[in-house]
Amino acid sequence: MDAIEEKKREKLEQKAETAGTAGASAKEPEIPEDAAPEVVLQYRGYEVDVEAVTDRVKRHYYSKGYRKGSIKNLQIYMKPEEFTAYYVINDGVVGKVNLFYD
Repeated sequence: MDAIEEKKREKLEQKAETAGTAGASAKEPEIPEDAAPEVVLQYRGYEVDVEAVTDRVKRHYYSKGYRKGSIKNLQIYMKPEEFTAYYVINDGVVGKVNLFYD
């Protein structure tokens, strides 16, 4: 594994050097995207995937009559001790959903 990582690092350094000699506007070498993480919250024997909580929040928001695709920003605050996920959508719509159950 170390030899593979070393080769990757050398290639990135070579790209950076060639970009640096091309002009003053050298860009940072591109870093390949990693796989999306699966984030799981565990609390007192309960477990929930954070993506499932996000989906539950969106369903709750849309069930209130808001248009699909109208979410511009979304903040979710999870409080496992209350078994609740609170949310704020588009800096104005607030609500809450059950954290561990649909």
